[in-house]
Amino acid sequence: MLKDKDYLRFGRQLLLPQWGEAGQQALASKRVLIIGLGGLGCPALQYLAGAGVGAGAGAVSAGRRDSQGGLLRLVDGDAVSLSNLPRQTLFTPSHVGQNKAKAAKAWLTQHNPDIAVEGIEQMASADNLPTLLEGIDLVLDCTDNLTVRHAINRACVRNNIPLVSGAAIGWQGQLMVIAPSQPTSACFACLSDPDSDDSQAASCQEAGVVGPVVGAVGTLQALQGLKLLLGLECDHQLHRFDGLTMQWQAFALEPVAACTVCGQKE
Repeated sequence: MLKDKDYLRFGRQLLLPQWGEAGQQALASKRVLIIGLGGLGCPALQYLAGAGVGAGAGAVSAGRRDSQGGLLRLVDGDAVSLSNLPRQTLFTPSHVGQNKAKAAKAWLTQHNPDIAVEGIEQMASADNLPTLLEGIDLVLDCTDNLTVRHAINRACVRNNIPLVSGAAIGWQGQLMVIAPSQPTSACFACLSDPDSDDSQAASCQEAGVVGPVVGAVGTLQALQGLKLLLGLECDHQLHRFDGLTMQWQAFALEPVAACTVCGQKE
């Protein structure tokens, strides 16, 4: 049940016919995993928290609610560096050297202490993903490592958990929603061969990246995530953005029958 302060805080979004009180209560009870607190993860977290995701009632113990309450679980083993500050909007020079998940958790606690939050100070991997996914309703992949992206995709498909995948490099951005429960939804492995050699793939550190492009993709990851959490229609196309030409392109993707991850769909 919403409190008076909830009507004051979330009043603008409560006016939306697709949202309302029922939607706000639903968001408060959801458990979302954000993997990567860099240029994508920072705006994604800010908008999900701003919308009230994870602010559901539950027994609080050491800053954590029980499995029945909402939660934002933040995962990143990296430390804030000075070079992160132009695009990773949660952090200030005082955070340099501090773990990103820890710093993001501190921001979230100040922003809205009603939200239950876990800060996991380690990188996601195929080994720890089963634990990270426990009790989770939605995953946002905000990482910049292709091997980890494939591991996240594989784990989400295996556990039937929707995934919003974002990426950006240079002036280019990419966004994709993966819904394992939908037979018509392709997975990340349908787009990118998980067995290919990614050693030649350029990173943001090598090729550079434009801050607002990363921010735009991260913000749209939050938007797609909110739609999924509210039970609204969400397309499964591959969206690509060119920051130089200001052009968006959408590509219809179908599951690949021979995909080693989701190819068993009927």
